[in-house]
Amino acid sequence: MKAVRKIGIIGVGPRGGYALERLVLELTKQKRLRNIHISLFESTGNFGNGQVYDLKQNPSNWINISERSLELNQREAIDSNTLKIEAFPSYHEWIDQDFTVLSDQKLDTYPPRALIGKYLSERFQSLSESLIHSNILSLHKEHVKNIKWLNNHKVQIATSSHAYREFDEVLLTIGHQETELSEDIKIWSEFAADKTDINLFKSPYPVADYLNHIDLNDQSVIGIRGFGLAMIDAVRAIAEKVGQFVIEDEETLSCSFQMDADCKNRLVPFSLNGLPPSPKPLTAKIDKWFQPSDTAILNFELEIGNEQTQQKAKNPHFLIAAFAPIASAIFSELPNTRTHPNLSIAAIEVLITQWLEDQSCEHPLFISNKQSARKSMEEFTEMAIGKRATSLDYCIGQVWRHCQPSIYKKLSFNKCTNNVIAQIIELDESTKRFSYGPPVESIQQLLALIEAGILNLDFVNDPNIDLLKEGWRFSVGEKSITANMMIDSVLDSPQIKAVKSSIIKNMLADDLIKVVHDDLGVETDETAYLISENHEQNVPIALLGRLAKGSIIGVDAILECLGSRPQQWAKQAAKYHSNWLDKN
Repeated sequence: MKAVRKIGIIGVGPRGGYALERLVLELTKQKRLRNIHISLFESTGNFGNGQVYDLKQNPSNWINISERSLELNQREAIDSNTLKIEAFPSYHEWIDQDFTVLSDQKLDTYPPRALIGKYLSERFQSLSESLIHSNILSLHKEHVKNIKWLNNHKVQIATSSHAYREFDEVLLTIGHQETELSEDIKIWSEFAADKTDINLFKSPYPVADYLNHIDLNDQSVIGIRGFGLAMIDAVRAIAEKVGQFVIEDEETLSCSFQMDADCKNRLVPFSLNGLPPSPKPLTAKIDKWFQPSDTAILNFELEIGNEQTQQKAKNPHFLIAAFAPIASAIFSELPNTRTHPNLSIAAIEVLITQWLEDQSCEHPLFISNKQSARKSMEEFTEMAIGKRATSLDYCIGQVWRHCQPSIYKKLSFNKCTNNVIAQIIELDESTKRFSYGPPVESIQQLLALIEAGILNLDFVNDPNIDLLKEGWRFSVGEKSITANMMIDSVLDSPQIKAVKSSIIKNMLADDLIKVVHDDLGVETDETAYLISENHEQNVPIALLGRLAKGSIIGVDAILECLGSRPQQWAKQAAKYHSNWLDKN
């Protein structure tokens, strides 16, 4: 009986599914797809699409990247002596859209996440069926609780019901993990625990948890912690339960909201600063205004990718200094911008630097953080549709979005200190209300809900919150409102020491993983293999995704899931398997 090398992949959403795909392709190219068995573990059973792209989720959950930008390339055909699998189309081919020939004035579209899930699921199934039939692959709908490094240099995978031994290598692509509750949520959880008519929902997903709750009715007032993309999904889901959005202008997607019942002051979002998300440009034509030239991007990558610069860096200023001239030049070329007399390009660079270092700074070229959230949303939306002079902060955010792929590529596995890496990630996070902004239509919907009196922004900026027998009382000055339901829409950051899943806690206890920084994730090499705390161990465990944040910058986007990192792992994993074959 021939020896078989066993690989386990834990977490098979988009990233895990793509990693499998690339490994099979690499082994096929090398004519090495033999004597191998790959076991996939996905607790949701959504192999290939995972929890985020669940097929049954509410259609109110939208993706926040335009279909035009969703360049998920085709999977090439697999053709070997033992295995033949047809190619699978790119996402653009799958939806039958050729964006290279469409007008750049066509409105960008943002599909529901369930549609992306359908594409990912079909793509996975088209590969897995043949692999299962060939006894190369097995699927396990099980929750993995622990990974153990055995004395015989093998890895054991323990689930809730079984212990699977003798794996030669394991890849973790487990995505978002539950973390320790914040102090506020701990207090609120205890407060709501013994009350029948007070409800706390500790996650915005799945929206069915609160949409179908018996206490959600025409009289409910719902507080929503957070003012970002997850908040928008929650608000849209609840609103569509009691009424419908009606598009009033097809060119700008402005809309009204028609209610089936009287639900005034129903939704009360709040955050620490009350700053709203800003929409992405409405069309490709407007988006191109903010796109740096190929030459500018190349020079930017050379600057930030310089190892000596990285080694000397005491803070992220080197990144800001490389970015500011690009954004300043683009701002000066925009067709319609906020103006200020006698302001040179060099002076604009200084303003860009100041804003990136401290977004609370005030200047006539910026939208003031002191104005109401509603007014900011209206003005940013008008900029996104090309109907208002562009502010410098809006320009910075959109240019930063175009530079992010270069930042993620050149500053992952950089030579900066861990402290500087943490500051770079913090800087990138600070831009995300612009660079990861929602579609114009989402903000238009929020504005329609404000106009209809359903969405109340009076308490959006860090309100006082008191716990009363009736619920959470929000107050700002003399205004107050009490919510009997609360949704926490703030998604946890990948702070590894706060993660409470058993698999991570056990790996930390066993010194199998090394933490990059107290506020970040674990350390991996450039092919995704873990750098163990115990330097004497050469552990055959790799990790891709948000828990590697720190080693890698930029981990959550769908394009990153089907990007270069899984490919690099697959090449190295194929090399390890090839070496094993030669020895056996």
